[in-house]
Amino acid sequence: MNRIAFVRFFAIWVFFVISCNAFSQEKVYQKGLLAVHEQPKAERKYASTGSHYDFGKTYFGRLKLVTTSMKNGDMIKVFMGEKLDATGKIDRNPPGVNIRFFQFTYTKNQGDNDTLYFPNVPNKKNTSGNAILLPAWMGLVTPFRYVEIEHAGAFTVIPTRDIFHYRFNDNAASFVSSDTVLNQIWDLCKHSIKATTVTGLYIDGDRERIPYEADALINQLSHYAVDTVYEVARNTIDHLMMHPTWPTEWHLQMHQVIWNDYMYTGNTALIRKYYDLLKTKTLMSLAKKGNLITTVGSNQSKPLLDSLHYVTFDQKGVLRDITDWPQRGNNLAGPDYKGEADEFVFCAYNSIVNAYHYKSLLLMEQFASILQKKADQVFFKQRAAQVKQSFSDMFFDIKTGLVRDGDTTDHASFHANFFALDFGLLDESQKAKVIPFVIKKEMACSVYGSQFLMDALYENGLEKEALALLNSRKERGWYHMIEVGAGMTMEAWDGKFKPNLDWNHAWGAAPANIIAFRLMGLRPSKPGFKEILIDPQPGDLQSATYVLPTPLGPVKETISTVNGKRSVEVILPEGMTYKLVKKDFPITVKTAKQ
Repeated sequence: MNRIAFVRFFAIWVFFVISCNAFSQEKVYQKGLLAVHEQPKAERKYASTGSHYDFGKTYFGRLKLVTTSMKNGDMIKVFMGEKLDATGKIDRNPPGVNIRFFQFTYTKNQGDNDTLYFPNVPNKKNTSGNAILLPAWMGLVTPFRYVEIEHAGAFTVIPTRDIFHYRFNDNAASFVSSDTVLNQIWDLCKHSIKATTVTGLYIDGDRERIPYEADALINQLSHYAVDTVYEVARNTIDHLMMHPTWPTEWHLQMHQVIWNDYMYTGNTALIRKYYDLLKTKTLMSLAKKGNLITTVGSNQSKPLLDSLHYVTFDQKGVLRDITDWPQRGNNLAGPDYKGEADEFVFCAYNSIVNAYHYKSLLLMEQFASILQKKADQVFFKQRAAQVKQSFSDMFFDIKTGLVRDGDTTDHASFHANFFALDFGLLDESQKAKVIPFVIKKEMACSVYGSQFLMDALYENGLEKEALALLNSRKERGWYHMIEVGAGMTMEAWDGKFKPNLDWNHAWGAAPANIIAFRLMGLRPSKPGFKEILIDPQPGDLQSATYVLPTPLGPVKETISTVNGKRSVEVILPEGMTYKLVKKDFPITVKTAKQ
């Protein structure tokens, strides 16, 4: 083979390898997207010319109507929605703009097909820009559960629907307990994870259909609690590493997302693939005082943003700190809206951003160790220690015993304190006033912030306080979503906190992973569940049974209370070892018989 022929051959080979390994949305759909045809679960007449149909659960799908004997000029009215009104009919005027409701009028014309599909008008918001596009064969879809059809003619209309989701094993995980509220919350969260996989990536709901890092982290953890379909998380990682969004903290979350993939699956591929980019994503180039980072000023250079693959996102040309969402003064809620960040005061150096930065440095030390990059491992270990000390020096207020929001304010928000607790930035003496402060605030954060709050509570042994928030019947609680009739978890606790919220947002599904990994206390202590940590923290819960899916097989845990005495039994699959956290009640561990 001459040199020119070799070069051509090599170029074709490289193109082939890149093409085979490149992320492709079409490949995602081919690999795991399922279409399921469904009949209504219930039907009732609400008028002589109107029928109401309930499909049982909310899914992303399209309505299919088969008509017979329609004549030219015959008309039908079609209503689709997620929400019912007080009379039990579809709410024709749901609050906000994103709780899905559609109304269509169809008049038969000569030559029309007898089979009709709705919706039949695309939504520009979720079918353009950064939205993940659905395959053409799917048609137009929307989340809905209820359908109403009105017509006066002597013809029939038979409604069914096609729903779409990524492959999902409904029997892989289960949870039932003595707390009926907690059971309903688990069911809602589990369904939300399944039903929002319509793109094969973790998206933010139907309003935008865009992957965001914060959504991805919560989606990922809760997905791992209910199934072992790990490629949805990996698809999302591949997308977000090349198409990041604007919040500073969310860039820093990708270290946690990739760490989770490694711990739950044992696969090092993503660590190897993105190691250099993960180093950049620590945002060390934004470090100044005491190696703490700041996004204020001119240090967000174009080379840095280019190295992060960042382009202007949502009209934001550079990274901006977020803390929680929505923020104060949100233009949809009005200028007096206080937001979901407990009136966090943004400064040049913000404590929460630097808490995330510290967590990322710790994980980079682990990544370097896995890849045997010893110099990097030493560097990140030392850097993390420096940042932890600087964090304490700059943000911990000795007078109040609380963590301040930033370098130029005395304000100590809920978030500044529970993030510091969650990410291990406080020593035991510093927790003395922080913990009572956090407990007193209850749920003064959004559904996004709740993930880190709940982790912080369980990480510090506050299982009773955590359970009280998990099964709370207050407005800022997951049961409230069920009370208002949502078919999936909501984007916010209520429309009053985010007027444009949607009802199909899986970043509100944190209880799935909190129940699994914290309350039941089952999570990997070695990669791929070669060893499992058993650390149940049931609080006041009397009994519960949970089945956790793992790559080695299911783990079953049963918590029982008899005559006031609690006991726990855990059944492991063969080949799985365990690490037991000592409790004041007996824990029996067995291996399943094959």
